[in-house]
Order: sequence, then structure tokens, then C-alpha cells
Amino acid sequence: MHMEKGTMNLVDYDTYTNLFEAMVMTPYFPHPDLLSYLEGPLDGIISRVKERGRIMEQETPIAYWEEMHGRYENWINSFNACPILRFDINDYDLINNPIEVETIVDKIGHSLKQTSLLKK
Repeated sequence: MHMEKGTMNLVDYDTYTNLFEAMVMTPYFPHPDLLSYLEGPLDGIISRVKERGRIMEQETPIAYWEEMHGRYENWINSFNACPILRFDINDYDLINNPIEVETIVDKIGHSLKQTSLLKK
């Protein structure tokens, strides 16, 4: 996206792409045991961006977030290098209820146990 729009040069794009391919997609290195993926509806994500209050993000056009959201959706739906554990951001409120992080940690631990059983 950034290279296509001219906000990233070809050298940087190639560097990031090659690094990803070498670390995640190649059969020569072990793949991750699990990918934890945060997802949510676009309006919820934009609401959290606004709540976070970072000026640079506040000034980013909505069209950017829409395109980025769509690209991540397409990417995660085609990712198959390892199991994916999805967390919907609307299911957790770590700001007002920080203890919910324990639920997330438990789910990750359970998923890692399941994936390790599948490898045996």
C-alpha cells in the first residue's frame, strides 16, 4: 500500500517483504507456533484510534484506515504459516477492566497447548 502510494520507496519495501518472507514464510526456518491477531469492525478501530489521541493518527484520513483494514482482512484470511488465534477488540476492555488480560493469556496458553499436541 505505501509503496503503491509513494510513501515508501522500493528499497524499504523490498527489505520488509524479504524479511517477512525469510522469517515467516520460508520452509527453512521454523514457523511461529501461533499468531495472535487483534481484529474488529472498522468503526470500533477508528473509535479506539480517536480515543488514543495521537495527533498523527487523528490527522490520518479515514480512507487510509479503510484501506488498511481491508488489506489486513485479506492478509489474515490467506495466512496459513501457523494457527491463528483471533481476538475481537470489542470483547475486551483492558483500559477499564485490566484483569481481562488474564483471559487473553489463558486463551493463548490453551491454544499453544493445542498446537503443541498437534505437532506430536
